[in-house]
Amino acid sequence: MKVIVEKMIISEYQKYRNSLETGDIILFSGPGKLSAGIKLGSLCKWSHVGMVVRVKDPDIALIYQATPSTAVKDFFLKKENPGVQINVLSHVIDTYPGDVAFRKLAVKRSQQVLNGLSAFRKEIQGRPFEEDTWEIIRAAYDGPFGSNQEEDLSSLFCSELIAEAYQRMGLLQKNEDGGKISNEFTPKDFSDKGKLDLLLGASLGEEIILKIV
Repeated sequence: MKVIVEKMIISEYQKYRNSLETGDIILFSGPGKLSAGIKLGSLCKWSHVGMVVRVKDPDIALIYQATPSTAVKDFFLKKENPGVQINVLSHVIDTYPGDVAFRKLAVKRSQQVLNGLSAFRKEIQGRPFEEDTWEIIRAAYDGPFGSNQEEDLSSLFCSELIAEAYQRMGLLQKNEDGGKISNEFTPKDFSDKGKLDLLLGASLGEEIILKIV
């Protein structure tokens, strides 16, 4: 007799929903081949990263991310948009086939910080997911494949988007000021194994699980 074993999915999202704010980090552990390569190269369980954008009226927690997935419609464009997109966070977590966690960003969310994010969002709205696979590989495997030397925002991968957003918000040092270019960041950098030197007195809290598959 064939026995079917169903996975138990544990979701803690509703427990933490009201505490989520713009700039909080969302980490994902995906099951796909590209995800496996990113995990192996960075020696980290997380393969995808996004950032919370909190809308007050109506009260919705959104996620800002760069992904080829079209499982969830873009909140503002009202259509599937592979690449840079903003989605309802609860929908993304519900449909994601892997573990999800978040890290709380502790910082004063001044108007200057929020304006930096808003301007960046408008600048790159609708841009495609990273078209150069080697750019993603070089970010994860610095040793054998070299490193990315130039920034190109014509298409973006997940951690590149979040790093650039943090730089525009003034939370990370920009490349021209001596910081790292945004396409050299990986999801690991935003995990508790990362070593981000945040500005403005900001810090990221411990990883808190939102979903276990």
